[in-house]
Amino acid sequence: MRITNKFNLPETIVNAIRHDPYSSGPCDISVTRLISPPRKVALERAHFKELEEDASDRVWSLFGQAMHVVLERAENIADTETRYSIERQGWNISGQFDRFDPISGILTDYKVTSCYSVKNGSRSEWIAQMNILAALLRENGYAVNQLQIVVILRDWSKSMSQRITDYPDQPVVTIDVPVWSQEKCEEYIDERIRLHQAARDKLPECTAEERWQTADVFALMKEGRKTAVRVFSSAAEANTALVDAGEKHSIDHRLGRSIRCQSYCPIARFCEQWLGSQ
Repeated sequence: MRITNKFNLPETIVNAIRHDPYSSGPCDISVTRLISPPRKVALERAHFKELEEDASDRVWSLFGQAMHVVLERAENIADTETRYSIERQGWNISGQFDRFDPISGILTDYKVTSCYSVKNGSRSEWIAQMNILAALLRENGYAVNQLQIVVILRDWSKSMSQRITDYPDQPVVTIDVPVWSQEKCEEYIDERIRLHQAARDKLPECTAEERWQTADVFALMKEGRKTAVRVFSSAAEANTALVDAGEKHSIDHRLGRSIRCQSYCPIARFCEQWLGSQ
């Protein structure tokens, strides 16, 4: 993959991004890739040398790495940034956790992300990631009793927290993650391995959830007004409201978006599923 610098960022920052020391080690697949869409992973594997990503899209990832380094200052008895692996279905699965306290059995992950990401609690991929890491720890002789994600909100605003009811109250949020049984973890891991193995022979399509697909909405608009009067999830509700609203009103059908494909998938330009939807 080639890192570009389209916006002429300072060379020091660009070099730090280019010289990312991360390595998943000698494994068939990392935990991060295991929970990722099989189509995306297979295409990245096939087109890795052709991929380009701009440094501007990696800035927050760099910030997250810096935050991890700083947080290591606080550690004493807890294990940090340790990598473990297990063998399943003929593949070696490797994962690295941020912090594990062997006394309390609490596994913690740190994430630097946006307020939008935590609005509806922990995402399904986060839950899967934490439970796979817990499974790796158990396989290596540790008891894992609790899973939590400490989220640092990079775009948190104090004024927004005072105005919006469902906005986070502080810039650091701790999310408790449901703990799966070891049996459920192993079943999930095995199923994900099968999906990724199959994707190497025949590309599956990404699901709506994997594409971060938003639903279509129907906006009731009023002549002379730029913003919607109301937004509805169904055409029937919108048309009923249109009848009640009377003249100078109309319905604007706003199509849902595949947010990951559109803005966050580096392989999108090689993806026939995405290109075919345009």
